[in-house]
Amino acid sequence: MKILHFSDTHLGYSELDKIGSSGINLREQDFYDSFTQVIDEALRIKPDVIIHSGDFFHRPSPANRPMIFALEQLIRISEAGIPFVVIAGNHETPKTVYTSPILKAFRTIKGVYPIFSQYYETVELGDLVVHGLPHINDDKVLREEMDKINPDEDKFNIMMLHTSIGKEYLMEEYGEQLYPKERLELLNKFDYVALGHWHNFQKISKLKNGWYSGSTERMSDTEAGKEKGYCILNLEKGKICEPDFFPIKAREWYRLDIKKCNEKELEELELELKEFVEKTDIKEALLSIYFKDIKVSQSIQLTNRHIHELMPDAAHIHVKRKFKDDYDNSIGMQQQTESLDDLLTNFIADEYPDEKIAKPLIEKAKLYFDLFETGEYRNR
Repeated sequence: MKILHFSDTHLGYSELDKIGSSGINLREQDFYDSFTQVIDEALRIKPDVIIHSGDFFHRPSPANRPMIFALEQLIRISEAGIPFVVIAGNHETPKTVYTSPILKAFRTIKGVYPIFSQYYETVELGDLVVHGLPHINDDKVLREEMDKINPDEDKFNIMMLHTSIGKEYLMEEYGEQLYPKERLELLNKFDYVALGHWHNFQKISKLKNGWYSGSTERMSDTEAGKEKGYCILNLEKGKICEPDFFPIKAREWYRLDIKKCNEKELEELELELKEFVEKTDIKEALLSIYFKDIKVSQSIQLTNRHIHELMPDAAHIHVKRKFKDDYDNSIGMQQQTESLDDLLTNFIADEYPDEKIAKPLIEKAKLYFDLFETGEYRNR
């Protein structure tokens, strides 16, 4: 039995004030493009079942566009006669009872089985039982639902979870959960444990056959250089299932760390940037640049505008500075990375204790930084 496993598609995610060729937010379109690639592959491969282990949407109340897009793609799967099972992750699970679970809308599509009501459910598909434990806000209810997990010995069993199997898989997000260590042994009775939440393709050492398929797009520079895609697994009785990972084309994200900036001349810092551009294809890529221990005097000369002029082909450049003063003492909050606009805001607040004076200056400063970051300054 052939299964396609993917996860963390985060439809509706948008970042950067930049419009792409499609006329919508550049990053929002990236997530639609990646999702479409997986569905195109599914229709080509024709697996027996498709499973999605959570964070289908980026928010519990997605806007019209991601909702319409999702329904169109799922209808393609439905018309191909491929069953689709999806569980709710922490991003799309409502935090209050006043918001209806968005995955409930998928029940209107034939062959699509959403598991979202904050309790354990199973879906039987011939010789396969898909067990789903969606994100559950209440820890007490979560433990009670875990007590109900029970594989069927006469069939193939897949367990779907959206959680962290160990602290090393925490994402530092609101509402994320750590799976109890004392309950891991039960998961080893399943033919496959389809995990979501962690954004990189990963085998879990704590389980015999537990895998994160990873996200379909990069969402931070911690994922720079990591491939994005989906898994294909073949279930065979009595055999450990090891999935094959198939990468898709996602927007590239590169990270450059320039260390000991305070020991270098401005020309040396510029040279490192130019050398990076020469050896890396940054065209339409996202780029994170970290200037470690940079002096304020250096930062004033090496402005964001100047950096963008050195790297005009990048889709966007995230510039992070960790400052040092001329006396080699850390500035600002201990060992935290501060942006130039944060530094200026703190400077204004220190210089003008009177909030009536400081507030309009800070607002004006933020306006100018925003104009530059978005590129809007070119229109003024």
